[in-house]
Amino acid sequence: MKASTTRAASWTILAMMLTTSISFAASPATQGTATPAEKKTAEKPDPSAKKIWDYWYTATVAPKMHYAYYHEVAEVKQGRIHFQSTIWKNEEGFINEEQLGSFSEDNGKFTPLFFNFHGNYRASETAIDATIKDGKLQAKVSLNLEDQPLVNRMVPSNAIFSSVFPLWMQAQLKNLPAEKAKNFTLPFLAILEDHADNGFTPEDGRFRVVDADEYSKKSGSIRVEVDFNNQKSHWYLDKDGAPIRISIASQNTVVDRVTEKQAKSFFKSKP
Repeated sequence: MKASTTRAASWTILAMMLTTSISFAASPATQGTATPAEKKTAEKPDPSAKKIWDYWYTATVAPKMHYAYYHEVAEVKQGRIHFQSTIWKNEEGFINEEQLGSFSEDNGKFTPLFFNFHGNYRASETAIDATIKDGKLQAKVSLNLEDQPLVNRMVPSNAIFSSVFPLWMQAQLKNLPAEKAKNFTLPFLAILEDHADNGFTPEDGRFRVVDADEYSKKSGSIRVEVDFNNQKSHWYLDKDGAPIRISIASQNTVVDRVTEKQAKSFFKSKP
């Protein structure tokens, strides 16, 4: 399986790359085709569902490589937060499409419930279905249509899915008094949904509100430093706590929030 660079959100191409997980398309012509993961997570329209997150992002690698764009949607359905992420990456002459669907409890703690993942990269195919019940994660993993040993592990009660980290961080910063905002630091524990190789071991992370730089002053955003999965990034959050930019210096990558039209034309536009 090709490692994701996401994430998420929700990291790696950050959180996008925090998360993101995932279904790969072999060529641009496959875009728009429903994958098994999409079909499996699809539900009948719920008139009571409340959309809480719907953003498009682009990722540019320095100096001007148009590397990826992605779409994140989160809804509250029957006491659960349903998070969906789709990313399109321009790699090796292919447009690889990656998808993830996860459900967490809408209880303020974002307690993880289950997720599924499907990915194709060239001739390789990966499918993951995982559930968490009574603190125990059980995951079915299939590689190239061959079932792998069932994954079982205990999960700490404070762990979250990495895909919902942006929502979790938003909740922590909401209504934070100004006198406590500066240098506010909080640890977290997150499960990377595509990390079958390490048995979905939760990874330690930390975020900290840091001093404004030129971009955050210009945009009126809050600047947050995030350390997770051996990766440091800086997030710029709007007044509602949603990212408008993510900078990953070690990857020379900048993720920007854009309109749907801008995202879908990203690969066609000139760098």
